[in-house]
Amino acid sequence: MKRHLSALKKALQFGISGAVGGFVGNLITEPFMQRLPGSESFFDSVLSTGRWFGLVGGGIATAIMFGYYYYIKGKPQIKQALKNGGLFGLMAGAISGAIAEGIYSGIGNGDNELLRVICWGIAGSLLGLGLAQRIPNLGALRGTGGGGVGGVLGGCLFILFAYNLSGTAGRLAGCAAIGFWIGIMLVVAETLFNKAWLVISYDTGANRTLTLGSEPVTFGSDENLSIICIPNVSPLAMRFQLEAGQIVCENVDSGAVSYLRSGDQKKIGNCTITVGNSDLPAPTSANIPPTFISDQPAVNSLTSGQVSLKLGSRVIPLSAGTQLFTSDIPSLTAAASNGLVAIVTSRSRNELSLGLTNLCDRAWWATDIQGDIKMVEPESTLTLALGTQIEFGEIDGEIV
Repeated sequence: MKRHLSALKKALQFGISGAVGGFVGNLITEPFMQRLPGSESFFDSVLSTGRWFGLVGGGIATAIMFGYYYYIKGKPQIKQALKNGGLFGLMAGAISGAIAEGIYSGIGNGDNELLRVICWGIAGSLLGLGLAQRIPNLGALRGTGGGGVGGVLGGCLFILFAYNLSGTAGRLAGCAAIGFWIGIMLVVAETLFNKAWLVISYDTGANRTLTLGSEPVTFGSDENLSIICIPNVSPLAMRFQLEAGQIVCENVDSGAVSYLRSGDQKKIGNCTITVGNSDLPAPTSANIPPTFISDQPAVNSLTSGQVSLKLGSRVIPLSAGTQLFTSDIPSLTAAASNGLVAIVTSRSRNELSLGLTNLCDRAWWATDIQGDIKMVEPESTLTLALGTQIEFGEIDGEIV
């Protein structure tokens, strides 16, 4: 729920920013519009439209980058928005506007409204592609797709406004609509098609959502080193990244690296970071494999010695058939309604080794005495060995 509310806020912020940028960009060009002859040559028409939409695109890109920085930092960053949005937006807008006008005038002879909408989609796609190079982990595909859909939706409104309002008012409203929908659809595409994300919940109750990808999302007190600035922590305190389908969290202060799954949380300064992962399996009680209870007495399990699970100050003896519930490990949520999160099973009738089967809705991470790390997915079984460390979300356990 927090993610969806945060994404909605982000989409509206980007949309409003884009609308303001489109309006201002067209407002700057408006005094020169009358100097553009209505019966220009093909080349002049392409050049004029490229120049016009270059300024509009520069305004949209700058405003969306302003919205992005304000969203993640909570304060205006005008200089950064101009630096990272103005020039590339001007270039992307000019190129896309010229291409769109070339197609519209060359193929449609200037009177095909469907083709005009498609051309706005092309212009939006190139602008979205440019923004994808500036917004971390947005991705070229999502940026291009979101910008294209936004350009089409905004282009439909542009034509509607052009027919129902005066020339100046129609262009101002139309460019604002294009900027609005490009901003909205960039966030929609990012939210719908990302594989991993972070929900950042502040102690004040505010929430922000960032997409995870190959580019690290950094947290710290130094604005030059960190994407998310957290007061009263190290200049660069924590780094999150998506590597080979795994969510990696590095504590820069200690050098510790952990692998996270959906629902895992990290606390830093005045905020709590919750990890989301769309690839997390969703087990149900119907497909949990049957449990085999060993005929061997518990005393013979695991090399004929008693084995236990140490959870902080608690020690839980384990033997074949031992069941662990949410009351034993509160950080886990059971996949079934009976509250069972794990059960100890014998690996086979002819072996004395024990296994711990994961019956909850998230993966565990186990580290053996050699330091090898293994993911224990829901419904899978971990062979128990002395000294194995198991991370049950926020609670760590050890086989003793």
